[in-house]
Amino acid sequence: MKNAIVTGSSKGLGRSVAQALAAEGYRVWMSSRNADDLAKAKQEIEASCPGSVETQVMDFGDMNMVQAYAEKILVECETIDVLVNNVGIYIPDQLTDVGNAFQQQMGVNFYGPYTLTQQLLGRFTEQKHGHIFNVCSVVNRNPRVEAASYTISKFAFWGYHQLLHKTLLPLGVKVTGFFPGSINTASWDGMEAPKDDFVQPEDMAEMIVTILNMKRGTVPSEIDLASINPDY
Repeated sequence: MKNAIVTGSSKGLGRSVAQALAAEGYRVWMSSRNADDLAKAKQEIEASCPGSVETQVMDFGDMNMVQAYAEKILVECETIDVLVNNVGIYIPDQLTDVGNAFQQQMGVNFYGPYTLTQQLLGRFTEQKHGHIFNVCSVVNRNPRVEAASYTISKFAFWGYHQLLHKTLLPLGVKVTGFFPGSINTASWDGMEAPKDDFVQPEDMAEMIVTILNMKRGTVPSEIDLASINPDY
């Protein structure tokens, strides 16, 4: 059975990606900070998909937890076929008032996925196949003054993505980055927003499945996804 690791996957985009990959028969490794949400997602996905689900309660801002999780994956997975670095947090701030939000967002948005990927990198290079998907951000194309710490953390992650792509390509390991605008997820609940005009998580999940089914020689490197509403 092929293994797919999807971080930040109890809700939203990660949940949709996990569902899509389980429908393709993958054993999906889901993780988030909320145990109840993970248990619910596991039950629903396994009830409707041929693939199985493994869950792990995780704080990706805690590097000791990230390293332990990577070690568990390496022991229990003969191959690592897909890694989706989706986990992230968004806390608005500006350069003039950067405080604890900077450390928190650098931890979850950069150091967490960086540490997990680095720990799994040896397996990818040994097996010489697999696909890493990095969920970057529209701020990599248009930095936001009102999201200074988030922008900095995502620029760090984008730089890492580019290095991964160039490093692993000659080894047969594919690396694809997504750069979405506003995504219709639970983070918008309770707010007045045109969510039907946003990028839909199901569409991104379907794109990942499509990319995985491409011929070996085709490697999408970076994919921009704009919402149809120019204000978002």
